[in-house]
Order: sequence, then C-alpha cells, then structure tokens
Amino acid sequence: MYRGRFEGTPLSDGRYGLVNVVPLDAYLYGVLSKEVGAAWPPAAQQAQAIVARTYALTKQRPGKPYDVLAGESDQVYGGVEAETVEGRDAVDATAGSVVVYENVPAHVAFGSCCGGHTADSGDVWGRSFPYLRGVVDPHCAMSPEFHWQRDVPYDEFMRALGVATAATGDVERVDLIDIDESGRPRSISLVGARGTTELRASAFRSAIGTTVVRSTLIQNVQIQRNGGSGTVSIAGAGRGHGVGLCQWGARGMASEGTSAEQIVQFYFPSTSLGRA
Repeated sequence: MYRGRFEGTPLSDGRYGLVNVVPLDAYLYGVLSKEVGAAWPPAAQQAQAIVARTYALTKQRPGKPYDVLAGESDQVYGGVEAETVEGRDAVDATAGSVVVYENVPAHVAFGSCCGGHTADSGDVWGRSFPYLRGVVDPHCAMSPEFHWQRDVPYDEFMRALGVATAATGDVERVDLIDIDESGRPRSISLVGARGTTELRASAFRSAIGTTVVRSTLIQNVQIQRNGGSGTVSIAGAGRGHGVGLCQWGARGMASEGTSAEQIVQFYFPSTSLGRA
C-alpha cells in the first residue's frame, strides 16, 4: 500500500515503469523507519528526516519520469507498510527543515556507520564540497559493524576480481596505498608473480561485493594459501561509503542528549537549517 498515486511511464531502457507520485513528507514517512530504527532516540530520527528531505529535494529531476529510486542507490522506501508512529513523528517535527549551504539545499549523503571517521566526498566520489569533509566520529562505536572481518575463499576472490588480475597472475599480496585522513585507502594494489595492478578502493569493494567488503575503510587484507586453495581475510571498519551523516553516530549523539540540529551540523559543518 502506498500513499499518493501511480503513473505509468516509458523508461530509457525501453521498459515500462510505474512511478509513485507522492508529496515529499508523505514519501518520507515511508523512508524513515527503513533507514533508521523506530526505537532510536527521537533526535536521531529527526536528523535523518532532515537529511532525507534535503536529499530528495536535491534529486528532483524536472522533465524526467521519476526523481529517486526506492532502494539503497537513493533512499530505501517501503510505502505505508514501512511507516511507524515514531518515523511519522520525526518527519512532522522537522516539517520543511532542510540542510542549506549559502542559502540553497546542500548535497547531502548518509550511511550506516562511518567506522570512527567520516569520509571526504572528494576522496570517495571525486567531487568535494566544503561541508562534506571527513570528521572524527567516536559516536558510532556501538554499531555491530564498527569493526568487521570477512574471509573469502581464494578462488572466489580471484574470480571476483576477474580482468583486474590479468597482468598479475595469482595475487600473492594486497597492499593498501594512498591512505586518506580518515584512514581509508584511496587505492588497492594487487601484487602477483607477473606484475602489479592498482584499483580504486571503491572498485575493489564493488568487485568483491559490498556484503563482504562492508566499507572502503579497509584496514587489512591477508592472503593465506595452501597449495591450490586458500583464504583471503579482509578486515575493516564501518558500513557504507562513509560520507556525510553516520546513522549509528547520530544514534550515539542523540543518546547523549544532542539535538537533531546539532547532529546535522556536526556531520555537515558550515551548513545551517533552512526551509524547503
């Protein structure tokens, strides 16, 4: 069940799509509790509502058949079935409030857990903003993915990397290079018997899989081989791209009594709250 109405529209790939046309805050009702827990402190949910509203506004695409997708590539949206009383309250309590920089809505981002230090958008996406710089963030330490490790069979690791290993042969070592201020490697070096290949950390994460490499705050990669088999152990911190609001950090700050406005300004320095 969804609020608003549905419209059919042709898509660029030749398929026919169904678009849910819904007022902004009614849309946010279906976003809030898909992005953060309904039991989280109100200030954390309100901060998420402000950032989600700002994100949706900056994604408006006049002349296009839709503005945002309903999944993780934009914001998770579940319609009426995803709504909670707490989520609606957070949206209503912040009605019209958006993050602004120089009097226009800011280009915001958010993720689950930054691992102790948010990332600079320039390092992650190649485009810098004054308010999307990395900040030290100890508030997300309670996240279950503040630290993580995943073990991958060596043959699966090699298959996932595919053509990236054409120049290296069997990968014998993985080096983390060009570490940024947040501790994230900008590049990953694959060292093999025949040579070396470098990948952007984001490309390495995508190749191996985001369910395995939980973030680009990769801290260690160890290869253990025994004959033709082996294991690759990948360890890191946080979950997601790390840019902007850290949802678990917002939860930690709200638990300490920090207001939604203070949370937003912590993660987006030099911004203020304005009206949509």
